[in-house]
Amino acid sequence: MLEFRIPELSDRENAARAVAESGYIGSDAAFASLFLWRKKYGTLMALQNGFLFRYYQGEGSRRGYAFPLGAEDPREALDAIVQDAKESGRPLEFCLVDETRAHILWDYFKKFIQFVNDRGDSDYIYSAESLATLAGNTYRKKRNHISKFNRSYEHYELREITADNYVDALEVEKKWLQNSMSGEEPCEPTCECEEAAWAERSTDEKSRMAELCAIEEALKNFDALGLKGAILYVNNAPVGMTMASEIAPGVWDVHFEKVIGEYADNGGYAVINKMFAETLASAKLINREEDINIEGLRKAKLSYYPLIILDKCHALQSAF
Repeated sequence: MLEFRIPELSDRENAARAVAESGYIGSDAAFASLFLWRKKYGTLMALQNGFLFRYYQGEGSRRGYAFPLGAEDPREALDAIVQDAKESGRPLEFCLVDETRAHILWDYFKKFIQFVNDRGDSDYIYSAESLATLAGNTYRKKRNHISKFNRSYEHYELREITADNYVDALEVEKKWLQNSMSGEEPCEPTCECEEAAWAERSTDEKSRMAELCAIEEALKNFDALGLKGAILYVNNAPVGMTMASEIAPGVWDVHFEKVIGEYADNGGYAVINKMFAETLASAKLINREEDINIEGLRKAKLSYYPLIILDKCHALQSAF
């Protein structure tokens, strides 16, 4: 039986090694994602025989086993999952499975498996060079957004997130959250008031509060999670922030990116996206994660012309 447990910061090195050896570049495999969203999705993990095993206890497409990641042939790892499902009583289903690994599952289980696709889970993966340069006619509109920002604000700069300014990144997130909420707030956005004062809020608003908690935890464990981030300042006031981590050598995952108020309207997202990509010197690919079926978010991600759209599916097994 697999020895599943809650992810811990000390797991990062071994988990990252298994992911890198597997060749998988999905955002769900970034250790920072695995750790920061463990509460929201009830995520469990196991590191055995060189493989990273994950089990999600969330809802919808965040429910079930993830495909085991490691350097060796995954068949023995899949055998271990089948045995674990029998012994634990967990349903034998798989989530967040990309096309390459869906073929492996199909070959392993044959006719007993059914695949359900959800476009909202697809990762948008870009050439790092394209995001950093925005060269050519393809990105003309993005350059226009940056020109608008330049005309609107004379003094702005991007500063690396450090222990000295991480509170500014959290301030950006709190302001963004307050602006995004409807009606009168039950309390200032803090993780401490999430369960009580936010109990009657909508699912979307609760999700945004969970993101605040994830960002706060990311900042507190910034180095331990291998994060790199930046804050956008206009006239020395923080107006945007972003954070990313390396999924595998040369592949970075942007976990969070926020710009507040008028600065977003005047091209701030284009500015922080480009300037931060410029700082990722080792990056070949940048994964900007999924669109969760939000039409506006999908349009924005497509407007940067992804090199890869990494589709993922849910796989159901009807019999052992």
